[in-house]
Amino acid sequence: MFSRFNVLWLRRFAFPENVRYYAGVHQKNPQLKPATATVETIKAKLASSSTPTAEEWKSIRLNILNERRFNITNVDSVVLGLCPNLRMGKSYIAFLHQQGLQTNLAIVGKLLRLYRLKEGKLTEEDESDIWRMYSELREQNAILDANTCEHAINALTLTKHWKHCLELLEMIKISGTPDSSSYNCIATKAFQSGDESTGWIMMQEMCENKRLPNDDSFLAWLDYSRKREDQPFSANLERMLQFTNDRSVFLSKRIGKQLLELPSEFGIRVQETRITDGGKCSSCKGTLSSIVVSEDMFQSLRDKFLTAVLINKEIFNRTTPEELNRFQAFLAKTLPYDVVIDGLNVAFSSGNQKSPIVYAQQVAAVVRHYVRQKKRVLVIGRKHMDKWRSREMKYIRENSFLFLTDDLSQDDPFLLYAALESGPKTDFFSRDLMRKHSFMLGNELSGVFKRWQQEHQYSLLSIMPDGRVLIKAPFKYELYAHKSCDNRWHVPLVELGYRIPKVEKQNDWLCLSIE
Repeated sequence: MFSRFNVLWLRRFAFPENVRYYAGVHQKNPQLKPATATVETIKAKLASSSTPTAEEWKSIRLNILNERRFNITNVDSVVLGLCPNLRMGKSYIAFLHQQGLQTNLAIVGKLLRLYRLKEGKLTEEDESDIWRMYSELREQNAILDANTCEHAINALTLTKHWKHCLELLEMIKISGTPDSSSYNCIATKAFQSGDESTGWIMMQEMCENKRLPNDDSFLAWLDYSRKREDQPFSANLERMLQFTNDRSVFLSKRIGKQLLELPSEFGIRVQETRITDGGKCSSCKGTLSSIVVSEDMFQSLRDKFLTAVLINKEIFNRTTPEELNRFQAFLAKTLPYDVVIDGLNVAFSSGNQKSPIVYAQQVAAVVRHYVRQKKRVLVIGRKHMDKWRSREMKYIRENSFLFLTDDLSQDDPFLLYAALESGPKTDFFSRDLMRKHSFMLGNELSGVFKRWQQEHQYSLLSIMPDGRVLIKAPFKYELYAHKSCDNRWHVPLVELGYRIPKVEKQNDWLCLSIE
């Protein structure tokens, strides 16, 4: 067996003259998928409780081979990937052996992963089989590819040999980033085994790598905390809740159900509640904590934004040096603003099959809304908006500042840059989620950007026939689990904690007090 030291040695010193080739060989390969109709047909056949006969397996295999993308090298891995449980997977492997067909690395990897889908509890024989297959893989391969590592981690974490997964995690890092499943499987098993340190290292590392913890990891921590006699359950619960706040992670309704069922002897009282748009809890009548972006954090964000987003690694990939100079000169003459509006985002909010007159009317209505409040308004658009000849465009030019970027430039960075340069009180108006810009700022400033964005981003709901504008205002309170006062936590719940379409105020919350 290779130790973790050996893996790190290989990463640093192996193939010094041909690193590009080495990484290419062992990177995680994209998964080929059959046509949707083929997948649905096979899944329907495998959903039956009866195991397919040899003839049925032959037919399934042939259906996939009939698609030109597949051949005898990759077809069996694809079939195993469609098996809904371990029983089906083992049946297919038995069929291959009957046909005299050899299993390769990809097939063994897929079979290992199916142990997580076994119907019923794993037996000692199952655990022995996992260890045997893994040992054979390692004897034949000094370094495993990322896909096989991930499959093996899913299986090994079901056994007492789970710590070998730390070595596999290092192998994956040779050419990429481990997936959420790998991190979560190890974290869950670590907590179940009482290895608190390793569990939290996995939780922290996955968040740093833009992966999300799943329910199993949090539930394993809660179960582990219940059994500890040397530390109050409440302290471990608060550690988990603080982690979700620090890492901007939501808990799911499944976790919420577990919290609601906590026994009274833990000294924790949990109630379902609703939060008003004004941040007030319907249960305790308290108010959520406001978002706090300090002056120092805002200044750091403003200082970093230009080089991180508009000029990335000295490449003007969202604009040109000439255009950026023109924009900076424009800002120097016209700052500050109360609100910066994404013109095209507003224009196309009712669809992109309208006439330029309608587009201009949309933008003019939002500008008029703010002008009536005596706000200084900047509209960011693109040069083709110059062709929108109408009285509405005339109104926009006369009542706001207007900057039009080149048609090939991205206007979002200009919008955000203008708002940041204008100062900490300036708002911006757009429906865009701005995820890519947050990502480019890196781990440290990404959270600051999201909080600033949450506090200052407004968007258009609709424009009434009489011209009134309905605007969605930001929720200016903490979106994530946090402690406000009197040892009371407010915890938002989402449907699936690991699949968040967008960050916004949730409908379902828990009001949690610690006695």
